[in-house]
Amino acid sequence: MGSPFVTSSMAATTRSRVVELSQHSAGQIISYYVLAALSAVVLFLFVAAPALDSFFADFLRSEVIRDGTAVSYSISDNRKEELVTTNPLATWALVDPASTHDRPPRIRNENGVVIAEPEYHAEYIFRPLIALAPFILVGGFLIATLLTSLLPSSAGYLAQKIEREVLVALDRLAFAQYGEHTPQEISQLTREITKADTRRLHDLGDIYGLPFTDLELLQKALQWMESKGLNRALRTHDAIKFYMREYFTDRYSNTILGLVYMGAAVLIIVIGIRGLKFLPSTDPSVVLGALGLEFMLLVTYAAVLMYGRSEESGGMHKLAPADGMNDLETDGDTEKLLRAFLAVPRSNDREKS
Repeated sequence: MGSPFVTSSMAATTRSRVVELSQHSAGQIISYYVLAALSAVVLFLFVAAPALDSFFADFLRSEVIRDGTAVSYSISDNRKEELVTTNPLATWALVDPASTHDRPPRIRNENGVVIAEPEYHAEYIFRPLIALAPFILVGGFLIATLLTSLLPSSAGYLAQKIEREVLVALDRLAFAQYGEHTPQEISQLTREITKADTRRLHDLGDIYGLPFTDLELLQKALQWMESKGLNRALRTHDAIKFYMREYFTDRYSNTILGLVYMGAAVLIIVIGIRGLKFLPSTDPSVVLGALGLEFMLLVTYAAVLMYGRSEESGGMHKLAPADGMNDLETDGDTEKLLRAFLAVPRSNDREKS
């Protein structure tokens, strides 16, 4: 039978891996933000902008001018008209389609260069970057998160987080079953859970003292870790659901709820200012941006509620924490404590006794 020091050291192997997975490399972080930025640009150019263009044309019966043409625009009836230069990203002008058909020709010089443009009168001015910012930013980060879950844990930002939580769950489960345990015992648990059919999974739930749904979700996360290619992509939803339930919803649900209230406060202020007519009715971008912000926050909070644990299910957290530790946090200070804890041989006290 192995010595306590050997057993303890082998049990610490999984926890050492958890600490390693709690730290992201610079390449992972940079690639994640680059993917988020690219996804936001793609969403704006190929989804949001064309959808709004179609909405303005079909619903408001307006034509969108955004090619750099200068248009006349009055912020209110009692204000003098001014020239506004349109822009594909920052400023759109909504004009009556009839006025574009009767538009006089452009004035050109002898070289054919346009030197003067006849003016349109804009009924509305729309600033897409302000109105669509919540949608494209949240959507960009969401797409980047999903994409990084498809990569190996060494390169994927979310994939590494999911693998970390799977290892934490296995370590808790092994500790609840064996106390101080070895990597071989964790491997045995992994094989039992991964290969189990529905009947066997119910039996293992009784043995481990876990609800069937929690054990089934762990099984799907383990199968995701072992799969590759298209099969991995098809199992990604289950792995993300496991991560959301076991970690994200517990740690960030209150934060997201607070953000929902902050978004509601911003929306109330914006609507109030609009009611006082400090914001013009012909430029609804700020109001739409506030509505979009609150909408995206509410959708995020709804996802947290859907993926969170039910009151009857305690999840892996109801198992005894590994080595008497209350939780495996991932902030910088706790990582240092974990590293110090794992670096100190724990056989000294046992050998003295």
